[in-house]
Amino acid sequence: MIEKKIKFVTPEQIMSFCAACQKMKSDIDVVNISNRHVRIDGKSIVGLMTIKLGMPMLLLVNGEDEGLVEEKFSSFLAE
Repeated sequence: MIEKKIKFVTPEQIMSFCAACQKMKSDIDVVNISNRHVRIDGKSIVGLMTIKLGMPMLLLVNGEDEGLVEEKFSSFLAE
């Protein structure tokens, strides 16, 4: 399992992130850092649109292509 901190600044970033997730075979979840019970499927645009823009989140990727996280999601990684 890969864990990375991510952040979305615009709705377009969320749409782009979701499109990248849908191309992967791994299970991808976005988790609220301050409340780990809030878990959103990265392949669900409806779920992702509930995220407050600018709020750091935790990306969890688990599956056969999890090694592609840096390549696919580098533009969403929070510093």
